[in-house]
Amino acid sequence: MDYRMRKKDYLVVLAMTVIYAIIAFINLGSMSAPEEGYTPDSERRSIIVYFEEESSIDWITYYIGIGDDWYSAGQLDVEYLDENNRFVELCSLEKPDNRVFKWLHKEVEATTSAVRLTTGKYYDPDSNISGVKGEILEVAFYSGENETPIAIDRLEPLDKESQGMEKLFDEQDQAVYTPSFMNSTYFDEIYFPRTAFEYMEGMEPFENTHPPLGKTLIMISYEIFGVNAFAWRFMGTLFGILMIPLMYIFGKWVFGNTFLAFTTAFLMMFDFMHFVQTRIGTVDGFLVFFIIVSYMFMYKYFSTKSYEKGFLKSQIPLLLSGIFFGLGISVKWIGIFAGAGLAFLFFLSRILEFRDYKKGKMDVRLFKTKYIWGTMGMCVIFFIIIPVVIYTISYIPYFNATGTAGWFKDLLASQKHMYNYHSGVTSEHPFASVWWQWPFMVKPVYYYLSPVLEDGKWGSIASFGNPAVWWGGLVTLFWTIWVAITKKDKRVFIIFAGYLAILIPWAFSPRKITFLYHYFACIPFLILSISYIFEHLLDKYRNARKGIYIFLGIVVLLFIGFYPSLSGIIVPEWYTESLRWLPSWFF
Repeated sequence: MDYRMRKKDYLVVLAMTVIYAIIAFINLGSMSAPEEGYTPDSERRSIIVYFEEESSIDWITYYIGIGDDWYSAGQLDVEYLDENNRFVELCSLEKPDNRVFKWLHKEVEATTSAVRLTTGKYYDPDSNISGVKGEILEVAFYSGENETPIAIDRLEPLDKESQGMEKLFDEQDQAVYTPSFMNSTYFDEIYFPRTAFEYMEGMEPFENTHPPLGKTLIMISYEIFGVNAFAWRFMGTLFGILMIPLMYIFGKWVFGNTFLAFTTAFLMMFDFMHFVQTRIGTVDGFLVFFIIVSYMFMYKYFSTKSYEKGFLKSQIPLLLSGIFFGLGISVKWIGIFAGAGLAFLFFLSRILEFRDYKKGKMDVRLFKTKYIWGTMGMCVIFFIIIPVVIYTISYIPYFNATGTAGWFKDLLASQKHMYNYHSGVTSEHPFASVWWQWPFMVKPVYYYLSPVLEDGKWGSIASFGNPAVWWGGLVTLFWTIWVAITKKDKRVFIIFAGYLAILIPWAFSPRKITFLYHYFACIPFLILSISYIFEHLLDKYRNARKGIYIFLGIVVLLFIGFYPSLSGIIVPEWYTESLRWLPSWFF
């Protein structure tokens, strides 16, 4: 077996990464969006919009921002000029408190030469929130199915205090006729992209139920691409792309075989959840990336003899594993679950190595002092001190935004808030599921439904797994146990340490409402179990490779078949319905 990356490996993994990058970036999101808007004060303000000619208004779209406080609910009342030269009520453009960076629309009916927009009092009876401070960045009026906004002749603010309202119409080239995931936030993007923007602008962060690192990475995208749908999804997509070479290298380290390294990366390429979760502007992709790297380096340590490499050199994989463990917990606390598996592998490596060393009749006392207790002492630094430092440093953007001076006190208060939030999540959700249901994909998480439906067509995005990978992987997990016991193969520990350390704690988690995407971090280890069985079949059967190619072909065909429900593209409704294989599947 050759565990080193060769020229052939680099060429193969480069081709795979480029191919997946193309797939991942297609229709990721618009690279443009309105940048300036209007946030009203406590008084009613008005502006009259005169069109170049009398037009029928059938469709209004408007892009909502954040505002200057947390809830930032608000609305604009729209009136049109009738034939009697009077302004008559047309509609209200509401800015809900729980949405941000999103195009909304109103279907109306009027023929006029002018409209008047007035900031209106807003009240949400469900949340008991009222106000007028909701920010709207752009408003566009459309006639019929013409996707170009009605041309504006001039703007006439009611008074001096209303002059800022011109910003509602200063970026008409950015206006969109059809709101969609391509130009708007969806699902939990109402939290993370918003908070990343608030970090950048030094505003009080809206979301503080997870550590800050994931939002900081999204903020970096804003600095490069501006604040738009492409930007708040770019960094997660990039990390998803980088998971392909990571899984290839991981497979090479475990199996020492180019073909099996290829299958390991290939299965990650075409897993549904990997595709969906890394293309949405949330932080799960960052977490899984860091978990993979931390386990890769722990496996590097686990699979070598420290006394053969020398003490200092043997510590390098542990140091790197600890760094990425710290990065993981700085994204989500689920990274702590992964730490249990890392600890298991470390202590098991010490036990196994001590047994091997003892058989050699060497100086056991020296070995204990240096390679047992010395290494454990170093691990206190690598897996406790360094992660704590990384975790604390990750709060710099958060404290810069809040202007907090008392770091230690407020850091502890933030941890208490996060724990209380997650342990207090008890409300029902139609797409919630419990941990033992996840391997069977009982309930996909329905993220997106196109708000503008064509006749008999729609677009949707759902998060769930490739049936061949997930259900096939469930079979190979049990098969892996049998093969490993038969062969007395220690490599199996990396698979089950990672898989069970992440899955089992959810059975005891104080959080009562959980979702299928919480299983995402288990998938790399599920994939390793499939490649492990591939290795077994290749060793046992001459024609096994043909069967493996057939399986990989099925994986690709399933990805292609389900692609519309993973990517949001518009397809006939009957096609989407044909993909609902289980009664509980809805997307």
